[in-house]
Amino acid sequence: MSNLFSGDKLKTDLEVVLPSCKKLVVASAFISKVGFDWMDSLLTADCSNVSLIGRLIPSDFLSGASDFVTIKRAVQKGYHVKALLNLHAKIYQIDDDLIFNGSANLTGKGLAIVAESNYEACTRVEGCTESNRFINKLVNAAVPLDILTLERMDLFLEQYRHQEASFIPSSWPEEILPQSSDLFVSDFPLTPPGISTYEYELNPSLPFAQIEANKGNSFEAAKLFKRSKAYHWIKKQILDNKTDRNLGFGQISRLLHDELADDPAPYRQEIKSLQANLYSYIKQYAYDEIEVYMPGRKSEVLRIL
Repeated sequence: MSNLFSGDKLKTDLEVVLPSCKKLVVASAFISKVGFDWMDSLLTADCSNVSLIGRLIPSDFLSGASDFVTIKRAVQKGYHVKALLNLHAKIYQIDDDLIFNGSANLTGKGLAIVAESNYEACTRVEGCTESNRFINKLVNAAVPLDILTLERMDLFLEQYRHQEASFIPSSWPEEILPQSSDLFVSDFPLTPPGISTYEYELNPSLPFAQIEANKGNSFEAAKLFKRSKAYHWIKKQILDNKTDRNLGFGQISRLLHDELADDPAPYRQEIKSLQANLYSYIKQYAYDEIEVYMPGRKSEVLRIL
């Protein structure tokens, strides 16, 4: 049975198990110098057996939420460092046997390494097949970083170092950091166009959070929408359709259910809601490329214009 405890106790528990662990996965939206140095000083495991997954978006580095120099040093030391745009989880997995999760990032404040720390809530659970499979999916969905990619990131960041926060991009250009090929619920619109949600405020790097942030500029919003994984996916389904009939709502729902990598998989009703939201975005921002129409009284059907 797991129990709830603070970031300070998480730090103490990790200090007990990290020196003897052989394999480690840390998923933390933010990674600071203080947090990484603390972890690095405790580990005796080969760096190649340690995976660090962070959100690692431009605004995180420029705001100081994550430390770019530290990430570069981690890569140089041989750690497997990966970026996952929509990461919000905080997970510390020790040797597939033990998992800590909760709200504590790998930062000084998250792990109570510094005096003025955050008030965190964490749990400790034993590893199991389902949990380890979930974490493996998360690791595999993240995009690995190397020195060449980091150099390109640094050049990109240089353009924005003296810009106001509102002008800093929430994601990397595709030529610097390609998106993961896996498709998740968070890649889809959680609400219809024009409606914000708490998840967008919590993670402004989500693709549809960025679209909503630019809704006042329809040209920019349309450009962002047409670059989204959700739009590319549904457009591909239409183009790949070899039948003599255009794809109906139910067919797209089944395809989407089979494609989503979330574990556990979302309920079918949630998938239909995501799909309906996506259709609304198509009508607003991609009506020049895809037509959403209803033949007779049947469900909505898609076709390329």
